[in-house]
Amino acid sequence: MITLTLVRHGESTDNLKGIWAGWKDAPLSNHGLNQAKAVGEYFAQYPINAIYASPLKRALTTAQQIEKQNQSKPPLTITPLIREQHFGEAEGNPWAPSITPNPKGPNDPNATGRLGVIDPKTNKKVYPVQPGRSAKFPAGESQDDVAERTGEAFDEFVMPFVRKSVGKPAGEVNVLFVSHGIAISETIGAIYSRATNGRGVDPNSWSGGLRNTAWSRLVIGMEGEKLEYDGEELHVEVGSPHNEGVDDGEKLADAVESANPPTPEIEKREPRHKEIVVKVVSVNQYTHLDGVVRQKGGIGSMAHDDTQKAITDFFGGGGKSKEEKEKDAMDVDTSTGSNL
Repeated sequence: MITLTLVRHGESTDNLKGIWAGWKDAPLSNHGLNQAKAVGEYFAQYPINAIYASPLKRALTTAQQIEKQNQSKPPLTITPLIREQHFGEAEGNPWAPSITPNPKGPNDPNATGRLGVIDPKTNKKVYPVQPGRSAKFPAGESQDDVAERTGEAFDEFVMPFVRKSVGKPAGEVNVLFVSHGIAISETIGAIYSRATNGRGVDPNSWSGGLRNTAWSRLVIGMEGEKLEYDGEELHVEVGSPHNEGVDDGEKLADAVESANPPTPEIEKREPRHKEIVVKVVSVNQYTHLDGVVRQKGGIGSMAHDDTQKAITDFFGGGGKSKEEKEKDAMDVDTSTGSNL
């Protein structure tokens, strides 16, 4: 059997705006980069066989931090199959879980508002969560579309590990996906739809939003393998439910997955891989964020830019280690008493 860990990206600048941000390719904020560094440090000693990442900047930068710090030096593969849901016309526009149509009469084109209604409170066009898993904004994807392509990612990248790892204990072979909130929920749903023990599973135990850089974990084996870890049966570990630090992307994923959970479609679909068994063992884990504090003065919410470090170094000597700074202070010409 294997473990599959699914990591959500760090905070992006769009996570702070209350908008539909699927394929809209915003970078990490400075705070988001610190989150990515923290999750990379957390997984540094965790043996990883392979990392697969969405090509969107917020996920790829997070994956690169994990790859950079991991002692196993795992290969990193970029795949569009685990991108976030594409919201089409709604991309970059405000979202709402539900909305009261502008009451201008039955002929008002904005009154029914599946595409973009006028919020009577703000008089701005807002795109509410779509009703049903097959619904989509124009030029966008439905949740079923996301489940289909993330399932393809599982077939292509994960199943070969599962087949080659029969008889191995959970934790010996470990694969990571670095992806997005809705995409991660749909990936887990797609995996359960391919498992012999997938019918009747309550998606409320694992679907919905994840904290930035939070991770969930599955153990996957071939049919007949008992899903155990160190000889003991596995139990689901759920992250803290408190609301501190919840970002808008997590709220959006919660709204979408709560409105349109994957269970009914899973039970109707004939699984492709009847030979596997699956167990979700961890959900929304983010203890690695303890001590990660947003920089003050709006700096933490700014887009991360690699040139910022160079500017800081030029003006303030930033970026040097404590040892380097101490060496600079001690590196004095004894004949003149001045710095070299």
